[in-house]
Amino acid sequence: MNKEKCGAIVLGGHVQALGIVRAIGRMGYPVVVVEDTKKNIARHSKYCVQDFVVGNRELSHFITYLSKNADYHGWVIFPTNDYHVELLSRNADRLNGILNTTDSWDIIEKCYNKKLTYSIASSVEIPVPETYYPLDADDALECARKIGYPLIIKPAIMHTFYKVFKKKVFKCYNDSEFLSYYDHAINVIPKNEILIQEIIPGDSSNQYSVGVLYDRDHSLVTLTARRKRQHPIDFGNATTFAETVNIPELKEYADRILSTIKYKGICEVEYKYDHRDDKYKLLEINARTWKWHSIAEKAGTPFIETYFNMLTGQNYTEHLKWKDSSWQHVTTDIPVIINMILRGYSTRNSKYPKVHAVIDKNDPLPFIYELAYLPFLVKNR
Repeated sequence: MNKEKCGAIVLGGHVQALGIVRAIGRMGYPVVVVEDTKKNIARHSKYCVQDFVVGNRELSHFITYLSKNADYHGWVIFPTNDYHVELLSRNADRLNGILNTTDSWDIIEKCYNKKLTYSIASSVEIPVPETYYPLDADDALECARKIGYPLIIKPAIMHTFYKVFKKKVFKCYNDSEFLSYYDHAINVIPKNEILIQEIIPGDSSNQYSVGVLYDRDHSLVTLTARRKRQHPIDFGNATTFAETVNIPELKEYADRILSTIKYKGICEVEYKYDHRDDKYKLLEINARTWKWHSIAEKAGTPFIETYFNMLTGQNYTEHLKWKDSSWQHVTTDIPVIINMILRGYSTRNSKYPKVHAVIDKNDPLPFIYELAYLPFLVKNR
């Protein structure tokens, strides 16, 4: 691969995208950002050479347009949300000269659809929360009573549900509330995508992840971490503080399920610790980068750089150990800390070297614009 013709296309412009832009930019390659709004922080990075505003409805056509442009042949494309992942996976044959970081749909679907994920996990003896897949409202109510309240209603496939409700789950405390939320859910997603699931007790300090670059049957880059704080506190859609941990069991579970589905690419495998039976239970697999992936800067785990070099035919090495490190998104973490203190939760941080999600003295504009865009971001995220 001609190094002069390499570059990266990043779909998305928020914190996760900024981490990718900076990782590739520091390698000396150009990066373009594609987002559905100009109010995104990644476009203000000094490493972003061009940005495009493209809505989801036009994104498929725009990617096809880029693939036909010889200027982008040999470039690597990165998704930052589940919609992007499905789009790239289902339309891989239309990318032509653009290098896809997303695996084929027959594999991605096993991560994308939690019904499939949980089935595979159970088949290889990985613990999962007690979960039911109801056929209709009567069956759903029977399942709910088996679990007992409180419990959650969640989608097998997150994208549409979250887009409409701006939350990942419905928390239910009684039959009446459950039936009301169930009715809301089936008006947005198919009945066969409804999951009824127990709530694993404990706050966000019991949330764990394995971040990994995987190649079918082995890891190339990996770390394990505790997602200590998140927003919202109970069922977060965004981590606000994370720190590395050393729990071999988490990595072993991740290897077991990823090798079973023959996964290739970057992903995050999420768990929650259940003190009732002393088990780490699989919650989901995000088949892409995750918000706090830039912890790699201090951890010595170059997920983005290694995969970029791998796809572009350059030399790369494995990184299977990591340094103690932490990550913080100050803008969202401060309100979470205040809320946790008011609720009596511990907010003590590790003393590990810290990566800031946005603040960077060598690339200052994204943080300045994040503050300027804050009202818009709060309203729309």
